[in-house]
Amino acid sequence: MVASIEEIHLHFLCSVLLLLSSIPTYLITRYVVTAPFGRHVSTTQSPWWYGPKINPRLSWFIFECPNLIWSWYWGCYRYDDSILFLESSSDEILKRPNTLLLFIFTLHYVNRAIIYPLRMSTNSQHVPLVVMISAIIFTALNGYVQCFYLGHIDKLQNNIQTLFGMFIFFVGMGINIHCDGVLRELRSQNDNDKADTTSNRRYYIPRDLLFTYISCPNFTGEIVEWFGYAMASSFSLPSVAFFCYTASNLIPRGIAHHEWYRSKFDDYPIERKWAVIPFIA
Repeated sequence: MVASIEEIHLHFLCSVLLLLSSIPTYLITRYVVTAPFGRHVSTTQSPWWYGPKINPRLSWFIFECPNLIWSWYWGCYRYDDSILFLESSSDEILKRPNTLLLFIFTLHYVNRAIIYPLRMSTNSQHVPLVVMISAIIFTALNGYVQCFYLGHIDKLQNNIQTLFGMFIFFVGMGINIHCDGVLRELRSQNDNDKADTTSNRRYYIPRDLLFTYISCPNFTGEIVEWFGYAMASSFSLPSVAFFCYTASNLIPRGIAHHEWYRSKFDDYPIERKWAVIPFIA
């Protein structure tokens, strides 16, 4: 089904909105308020506007799901068959960057919406309602912007840039998944690391090659993922908007984590100087 002019204009406006929203997101979460997420959620009394705290597994599933819903709707139900070629042979599909990019987008969110919550510790911090609602708004907007573009707007060309971008995407995804695993296993380790036991929760200093110089390589991996996605998408407006928003969200969170580690652990590694990106943040 070919998109109408009105739908294309709406998509463009939503893409611009997503891109511009990265500016206040960065400024607010970096200089005004630390995002109340994970270790930064107060276990005592929180501001009233945080709302009730939701089960972490349930909240992660709910706020990541819009991406999967949009990828199904625009990719499998309502798409321009001259762009996605979903009814072509498997060899033909592998030659269509739009189809491959929609696949890797969906793959990422299968991990984030389903696999990641299932593997979360039952002792994970509950998520304030305001965080869950904010995340739902973002994923609903971003899922629409990315999937509509890949299914309707532009037929991307299969070239070296596309293939290299996909390679970078999978490198970033591997870093992200590996580092998430390292952090998840920390609580079950029985080692001699010094731990912060505030509020009956034990936090350890991560010990892994990828954590040598960076406090939050899991965030680094996700930023690398979406840079690769943007490159594979020929730096289209939707993909660049997604990359910029991801960086604007994760870099302040990474800096907050880095500062928290240094304030809680006297023996925090001195060579671990950066939060997310070496020499930058």
